[in-house]
Amino acid sequence: MNDESRPVPEAERVGPASEAPEDANPGANADAVTGAEADPSADFIRIDVPWRVYVKAVVTVLAAIAAVRFLEQITAVAVMLTLALFLTAVLSPLTAWLEGRGVGRGLASMLAVGAAVLFILGLLGLVIPPLVMQGIEFANDLPNRLARLEEALSRFPGVWEALERRAQVISRNPVEFFTGFLRFGANAVSAIFSAVLIATLALYFLIDHVRIRSAVLHHISPTYRDRVDRTITESARAIRAYVTGQAIVSVIFAVLTFVLLTILGVPYATILAAFAFVLDAIPNIGATVAIVLPALVAFSSEGLTDALIIVATFMVYQQIENNLISPKVLGGKLEIPPVLTLMAILVGGALLGVIGIIMAIPLAGTLPVIDRIWITGERAG
Repeated sequence: MNDESRPVPEAERVGPASEAPEDANPGANADAVTGAEADPSADFIRIDVPWRVYVKAVVTVLAAIAAVRFLEQITAVAVMLTLALFLTAVLSPLTAWLEGRGVGRGLASMLAVGAAVLFILGLLGLVIPPLVMQGIEFANDLPNRLARLEEALSRFPGVWEALERRAQVISRNPVEFFTGFLRFGANAVSAIFSAVLIATLALYFLIDHVRIRSAVLHHISPTYRDRVDRTITESARAIRAYVTGQAIVSVIFAVLTFVLLTILGVPYATILAAFAFVLDAIPNIGATVAIVLPALVAFSSEGLTDALIIVATFMVYQQIENNLISPKVLGGKLEIPPVLTLMAILVGGALLGVIGIIMAIPLAGTLPVIDRIWITGERAG
């Protein structure tokens, strides 16, 4: 009998290694699985970004920066154009009056702008010399004032020590101190240049106002042309009424401030009167806010009695201005609620600073015109 035909015992039957039971070496299997999961290349996904994506990202960032810079420049130009339009609206009645007396349009416009420039220079001539003199007086009296300030702050040593540390920093680094003066000078030169540009723009607007207005209306759809024309006319009238009326009210308050402080012997009456002139442009609360600085100066220089007199006088004047002077002078031309006025001031100040505050109220005064012509009138129609 051949060996090949002999049956193989079951003990001698050995299968291949791959057919071994799964639980033959569980530890080895666990190590193999753990090693596979720990391999970082098993979970790594490679993403290929085309170079065009990087180029587009860089171009987008550069375009955004350029757009921001462009908007900053356009904002400055828009502010100057708006102020020039304000000046044009204020001077247009004077130009029309001179033109009605036989003066040519160009000459009448030049005379009107020249009168406005002379008026502003006259105000500056009244304010600047006393301002300089009082500044020199303040500098000469500075040691005495510092001594009085140290005596007043003796009860608050922390405040005086902070002021001393600040003075020592400035003395060690005088460049920091004089940088503010240089910045002020640069801003003054920029303001003068802007004022010249605004006056020049106003002159051109006054001379060619008919042609400019016709060109603007020509590009408006005939459906809206009449309403745009009425909006321009009534907005200019509202702005003119507010600017001229508010200037009169502010002058009255500034004169009152100067006279009262001069009678009481409070120093820096001219500076405080100019401060009151600016703050009084804020309806309803301007005169109240303007109380603070004169009262503090009077309290530090003359005493509590004079400060109380100033506060009482200004509070009484605030009621007279709100209920008698402003209604008579402005004649209800500023048809906007006080809350909306304050909101316009806050927004204008946040966006453009002092210039924004100056522009905010006249622009807010045009809102009733827009509502009357474009919203209420459209519903009625």
